[in-house]
Amino acid sequence: MRGLVATHGDLGRELVRVVEMITGPQHGLTAMTNHGKSASDLTAEIRGWLEDGADPESGTIAPAVLFIDDHGGSCANAAMLATRPGEPVVILSGVNLAMLLAFLSWREDLDPDELVARLVTRGRDAITRLGGVS
Repeated sequence: MRGLVATHGDLGRELVRVVEMITGPQHGLTAMTNHGKSASDLTAEIRGWLEDGADPESGTIAPAVLFIDDHGGSCANAAMLATRPGEPVVILSGVNLAMLLAFLSWREDLDPDELVARLVTRGRDAITRLGGVS
């Protein structure tokens, strides 16, 4: 399964870079920014990424996860516009490092529905209070 991290600024690129610092080079995980792009340009770029992963003979889109930084932001809106009903593409907002590491660990072993459920859980579990003023 492939993953695209689409974010504001260079957040996605940095997340992917840090993931690769931890795990080594990875295939099937890339990033893109919304910086300097119109809504239609960003939508077309995400759609192009999806189509680049399609089966060359049938044109069928390969299973993919679109990791987005902010629900309701330009990246989320573009991702929703870039996907078509029935395609095996899931959009997850609130991307974090734990979620991406889990994606790389589990993407080959779990069916897509189980993978997505675990990614959401792992991403939420990574958000926790470690201390501070009470």
